[in-house]
Amino acid sequence: MKRILILPLFKMESGHHKSANALAEAFQKHDPEIICEKADFLSFINGGLEKFVSSLYLTWIKKFPNAYSTFYHLFFSKKSTVLQSAYEAVFLEKMEQLIEMKQPDLIVCTHSFPSFFVDKLKSYGVCKVPVINLYTDFFVNGLWGKDQVDLHCVPSMKVKNDLMSMGILEERIVVSGILANDRFSKRKAPRQSDDKLHVLLAGGSLGLGKNLSKLVNLTDSGLAEYKILCGSNLQLLEKVNSLNLPHVTALPYISSAEQMNLLYGWADAIVTKPGGATISEAIRKKLLIFIHSVLPGQEEINLDYLTEKGLAEKVSMDHSFEEQLLSLVSDPSKLFAINKARHQYMNELDVRTCSELIRFIEAKLFAGRTSIKDRYINELFSKLYRSL
Repeated sequence: MKRILILPLFKMESGHHKSANALAEAFQKHDPEIICEKADFLSFINGGLEKFVSSLYLTWIKKFPNAYSTFYHLFFSKKSTVLQSAYEAVFLEKMEQLIEMKQPDLIVCTHSFPSFFVDKLKSYGVCKVPVINLYTDFFVNGLWGKDQVDLHCVPSMKVKNDLMSMGILEERIVVSGILANDRFSKRKAPRQSDDKLHVLLAGGSLGLGKNLSKLVNLTDSGLAEYKILCGSNLQLLEKVNSLNLPHVTALPYISSAEQMNLLYGWADAIVTKPGGATISEAIRKKLLIFIHSVLPGQEEINLDYLTEKGLAEKVSMDHSFEEQLLSLVSDPSKLFAINKARHQYMNELDVRTCSELIRFIEAKLFAGRTSIKDRYINELFSKLYRSL
């Protein structure tokens, strides 16, 4: 029996949890005896600390986005030895305690903080457990642990090349894309030209994005239908419902991958923030991707990558969104360019599904290994045999 410990940072739902859940579900389908446990690191340290840091983060990005963006680029985009030394002094022992308590056979980090601490413990010889970095953005910030990580699951060939330029061996890198639930791997059928356009508007699990409720025209053109994913933002949900528009439906937070897959199957386009997990799902479902707003920090860097590669279009808030949508879908050359960009991105991937990644992990990291429990039983029987 193998124990896999998956480490996001916050309890708050995010792309870190989406990728963690997708991998855990696939592991357990692959082998029902595998035990996957997800432990957000801040809650393990102190539940009150997790709530405080989550609240501080949300307040910061909403009220002082420019300040947070500056902070992120100063302390995360580049390696900050002063800040990292402070983190290590405060939190490293807690990570050691967590690993000792859980006794995992494999550690999967979906956030840079846990990865940093596990990498440090491995470099000090304290931790011998194989560790995987599962990146959930289209770049790697300076805090991620790198040197002692056994496998880097990277979003793109660009990130693979970046890591190799830092001295990471190619054999320790697999281009997996940003991990999405295997339900999203089935392709959407092409829409008929005379059908209405179906559009998902999303603000992430929290319904963030100041432009989200401004995007839908107050008049029904008859050319498009919209479903707005409001996340946990009840104020937004009530606001959209109060408009009482026949072509607009407001939906609360959806945690089910199956339900989301049905929505993706309905949609032709998605208007969202450039969060890595949602974008990855949309690429796999062949949706047209529009960006309505950007949270400071990592989403700014994601957007640069997506627009550079031609995978997403930035919405202009000075013009009708529906006009921008119709202009794109009626332009064969633009649609061809988007399809080509999507095809090139998917062709970069070494593995395309969680199931394929798990088989890769098993061959790469578990070949010849036995679990802690199995090793204990083998040692016990060996001692009994020698005593006879």
